[in-house]
Amino acid sequence: MSGGTKKGTVDLTSGNITTAILMFIIPMMLGNLIQQLYTMTDSIIVGQYAGKVGLAAINSVATLFRFPLNFMNGISAGATILISRAFGAKDKRNLKKSVHAALTVGIILGVVFTVVGIFITPWLMGVMSIPADILEPTTVYTTIFFGGIWSMVLYNMTAGILRAFGDTKRPLYVLILCCAVNITGDLLLVGVFGMGVAGAGIATVAAQIISAVAVLYLLNRSMEGDLIKRDEGGFPTDRIGELLRKGLPLGIQSILFPIANSIIQASVNTMGTDAIAAWGICGKLDLLIWLVADSMSPALTTYTAQNLGAGQPERVKKGAISGTLMSAGTVAFISLVLFLGSGFFGTWFISSKDAGEILPLVVKYMSMMCPFYFFYSFAEAFSGVTCGLGHTFLSMITTVTTICLLRVFSIWFILPMFGTMECIVWIYIASWIVAGGTFTALFLLKVKKLSPD
Repeated sequence: MSGGTKKGTVDLTSGNITTAILMFIIPMMLGNLIQQLYTMTDSIIVGQYAGKVGLAAINSVATLFRFPLNFMNGISAGATILISRAFGAKDKRNLKKSVHAALTVGIILGVVFTVVGIFITPWLMGVMSIPADILEPTTVYTTIFFGGIWSMVLYNMTAGILRAFGDTKRPLYVLILCCAVNITGDLLLVGVFGMGVAGAGIATVAAQIISAVAVLYLLNRSMEGDLIKRDEGGFPTDRIGELLRKGLPLGIQSILFPIANSIIQASVNTMGTDAIAAWGICGKLDLLIWLVADSMSPALTTYTAQNLGAGQPERVKKGAISGTLMSAGTVAFISLVLFLGSGFFGTWFISSKDAGEILPLVVKYMSMMCPFYFFYSFAEAFSGVTCGLGHTFLSMITTVTTICLLRVFSIWFILPMFGTMECIVWIYIASWIVAGGTFTALFLLKVKKLSPD
């Protein structure tokens, strides 16, 4: 295969465009779905065997781990751009240097997150206002999780490298392995040996270590053993600098999203229990929409970077439009199903005793949002194309401005004038429309030149 790689890689620079994108994105979507399902299963096992204390302990700090992992996902996206471009250009030397640079950054950041995370865990317990009755198990779980976070960082970076080669199937297989190991570990350590949340933490870390080792092995096979060979030009300082220039904006963007959404959730929490419950159900009903739209973004980043490296601007344009229309069409279909059936699907998540108060709110909020979800799919798809072209800082500024800041400022200045849950829903809708329109305009502007930063 081109670029000095063979096993498991997919060259997105040739063949039918629609087929290539579909074969690339479907394993990614399945992987994201499996992650959601095994996280849910994890909570079910802990809740059944460790009780409400155990369940509260792991859920009370769930948002903490999103910050280092989200940041690392952004850095990994920067690595994907460089590696995809070298892969598409069939530049074996730059490909190898870029891979070594990505792994170096992943290892260093993994160690930093582990050491700092363990050190500040007691302080984080105070920041998160952890109740006294779950303080001890929460501290234990957080310490164990941070102790193994290096393996999660390394896995995310290495899996990102494989995706840059066009390989999304084998990361999916490893994710299935990770899921099986984690669930088995939970059942043994939590269910059989009664280790509570400590067992859950150990099972998660063990699964991630096995996954990191497995993906490293697969990556070395893809590079025909070049992974463990030293770079001829020495330490890849120039590639590390370029990787950070591309990846840091995306890492910062990934951190700002949960911050903005936490601010919005705080406003939702002032609307009463019924509104909170209904909004939570809406978040479960539209899961497939986010899986489709959010998977298309990195898929088009890899596709664009590979074809840009191969010097095929026309193929970049056709693929960007094809991928965006596939995403928007799928999202529109799911939206129609939810528009017509949110009342029925909502019964899955609420008891019949409470359905009379909650379901009408679910139907109202979903009816408001469903006609506009496709705008978000345009934003995500063209954001991925923009990143693939190398304009990661521009993508970050656009996303932060049109989504994060627009939502936060609207919560601060517009919501007080209305004070309703419907206003919050319209704030979300407005951010999708503005982001979708802005990224579409950026695509039309940048695709004319197709010049990287």
